[in-house]
Amino acid sequence: MKLWDVIRTVGSGVIREVVPGGGILVDAVNEFLPSDKKLPSNATGEDIDGALSALPPEQQARILEKEFDVDLTRIRQSNETVRAMLESDAKNQHTTRPYIAKGAFHVIAFAVVLVVSTWSYGVIMNRENLVEAVSSGWPFVLSVIGPFVVLLHAYFGVLKSEHKNRLDAAAGKSGAAGMAGLLSNLIRRK
Repeated sequence: MKLWDVIRTVGSGVIREVVPGGGILVDAVNEFLPSDKKLPSNATGEDIDGALSALPPEQQARILEKEFDVDLTRIRQSNETVRAMLESDAKNQHTTRPYIAKGAFHVIAFAVVLVVSTWSYGVIMNRENLVEAVSSGWPFVLSVIGPFVVLLHAYFGVLKSEHKNRLDAAAGKSGAAGMAGLLSNLIRRK
């Protein structure tokens, strides 16, 4: 990334705080400045711009055209963020939600196997009244297993959103929170 692009982006922000590896930029500019005009460690983009304007044009051109590896530092910081998040997850294992989801799955599986087995038995044994009772009893079965289906759907939806939030955080993206986030997601889907 060229220094002029960084200066234009940062503006009045402190280089070391705004740009990962910003200290490299301040040090590079300080190499060309006289000792009485060296920039402090909390130099802003405007400070660097002012210091560069005091230099002769050929030195300005050499500094402004120099490529800096601030992207490499950004990648390293992103990797450290991901590593910290993974270590945190390894220490803090979620145990309650998976057991609740497993219990909900067992209830749904039991209900479905019971209904299908009863219906199959009625068909095989030629018991039309049993087949009719099972076929007309679907509202009851649905009302029994419906809450468990909703619970499982919510559980896996939460896992999906947690995973997306982790990936966004690792990539340095931030989304709108609360109602604004919900509305932006709805608008984006259409």
